[in-house]
Amino acid sequence: MIGRLLMVLSAGLWLALGCISQPLAAAEFKLQPRLCLHYPQQQCELKVKVSWQQQEPACLYQKAAQQPLLCGDGKEQLLTLNLTAHTQFELRSQPDGVVLDSRLIRVLQVDLNAGDQLLKRSRASWGNP
Repeated sequence: MIGRLLMVLSAGLWLALGCISQPLAAAEFKLQPRLCLHYPQQQCELKVKVSWQQQEPACLYQKAAQQPLLCGDGKEQLLTLNLTAHTQFELRSQPDGVVLDSRLIRVLQVDLNAGDQLLKRSRASWGNP
């Protein structure tokens, strides 16, 4: 009985130590705006405000990128991005590269002719009972 109790306590201790050694998630990570509109055959150029609050220095990466877009203590910065598709951005711990948080910027294409085509189809249906 005592042996079993000691096993449970030691397992709990290892679990607690594992939790303590894990990096803390970013308290606050802002990336604004998170929507970019563009015309066909053009890239989306977006100026985003980036900031975070983190105990350790961190870096902002485009997902799966090896090089950071910016690093530091998280003071608000302005970053210009050229995007062609939805893009995931990750905030990673600077010492070990652990992902702390992530945000998605959506890219939508503006089609000015789509409204006219929809209106024509809608008007065509008015005459049909």
